[in-house]
Amino acid sequence: MDASAPPSRLPERVPRAVIAGLCGHPRRPGTSGVDRTHLMTYHTPNTDDDAQRRPDDDGLGPAADGGWAVPNGRRQLFVVAAADFVVWAGGGAIFPYLPVFLQEEAGASLWWIGVIAAAYFIGIFAVSPFAGRLSDRVGRKPLLVGGTLLYGVSTLLFITTTEPALFVLFRLLEGVSVALIVPAGQAFVAEITTDRNRSQAYGWWTTAQFGGLLIGPALAWPLYELGGGEGLWAFYSIFLFGSALSFLAAAALAALVHEPRHAARARRSAVTRPPLRSLLTAPVVAILLIVATAEFTMGAWEVVWSIWLDSQGRSFAFIGLTWIAFSAPMLLSFLGGRLADRHSRFALMTAGFAVQGLLWFVFSLTEIPGVYIAAMVVGGLAFALAFPAKQGLLVQVSPPRWLGSVQGIEQASMQGAAFIGTLTAPVVYGAIGGWIFAVCGAVALSGVAVAAPILRREWACVRDGEARNCADLPGAEPEPGASGATAEADAG
Repeated sequence: MDASAPPSRLPERVPRAVIAGLCGHPRRPGTSGVDRTHLMTYHTPNTDDDAQRRPDDDGLGPAADGGWAVPNGRRQLFVVAAADFVVWAGGGAIFPYLPVFLQEEAGASLWWIGVIAAAYFIGIFAVSPFAGRLSDRVGRKPLLVGGTLLYGVSTLLFITTTEPALFVLFRLLEGVSVALIVPAGQAFVAEITTDRNRSQAYGWWTTAQFGGLLIGPALAWPLYELGGGEGLWAFYSIFLFGSALSFLAAAALAALVHEPRHAARARRSAVTRPPLRSLLTAPVVAILLIVATAEFTMGAWEVVWSIWLDSQGRSFAFIGLTWIAFSAPMLLSFLGGRLADRHSRFALMTAGFAVQGLLWFVFSLTEIPGVYIAAMVVGGLAFALAFPAKQGLLVQVSPPRWLGSVQGIEQASMQGAAFIGTLTAPVVYGAIGGWIFAVCGAVALSGVAVAAPILRREWACVRDGEARNCADLPGAEPEPGASGATAEADAG
């Protein structure tokens, strides 16, 4: 899993003042002259200890062997990834068939299906910024465990009624649970890694998630048959399975995950909490734009994809196969992360999202099943390249003390866009049918086109300066990990 150190390292004797001058701006782009040095602070600087800082240490903890910020980092990543695999396997068994369940067993109209799908994104959108900030204050583990438990309860509630209005509440609770889990989980992965292996760690995490999403649909059909092959209990068997897996994952997280001590020390230090808007620098906003436009398309897709295929007379098995075709290539996300740690995170991210945007047009231009499967495979490969690179770059341009807050803002922007997609999808689909996918592709490509120039400039500065980002200022207090604390202090 160990990745090589990033290229283009400047000699360590080059002062930060020179680095800042080479980057061409004394503050991070988009700061409008606001002094942001306080955002980068964890604790009082220690000049003597700072001299012992590893050259690949990035401000998120003392670097251990292999690029880990804690000596048990690989094991901690395995626990979080395994728990995510279990949760996503349960969710993956449900996702492809939920619109059909709502339509056939609950008698929900297309409008109700859109509202139920939208409730999930509302929950994430409304809660993510606060959940991310809360994880900066109380730690990542409480939110990971609590969110996973809530997800299990929310899924279980689906077997209690066939009233569409209550399904809105259940999906809202599932969204809230995801808002607790994702920002905390992404920040946790950042805290146990360094820039040497962070994208690869996110790649393994993504591999686990989509491994679950791959296994889930494959298990759904046997579960459906186990429940009788038709009627409510055929679907209920799938909900029970997903809920049980969530409870299992919550127990594993509670027993085996341990917060890094350097992060716990940072949370105990007295640091002024910045307003959320001060975290929205130009490169952060550019990344948010790309992922938000991509999530708009996914929100629309979730509502209409199964219905679109059903209208063509495709079987449940084929609907599940399309999800498998999209998920299977994402098992290679760990390789995408390795590439991102060795090469350009900017290039991999923008290329991956651009390819995904182009592929949406395929679904509007043909109804050939084999072409659909092939497009899904390519889209999954593009995601496997783009997502780990995006996560690594976002951490790289974010203040380390407030990683949870930034991750929460990202989730809110993504799910807010997905919410808009779910609400507009029934209307657009009703008006233009399958051409909705071409509209989605145009939206996704516009996000990449606007954000790419900003991120290209920022990446050049980060790469050539070997600083954390272009906001590193001469005289700023050191980031976490600048002290001489040993990696052994983070054990356990």
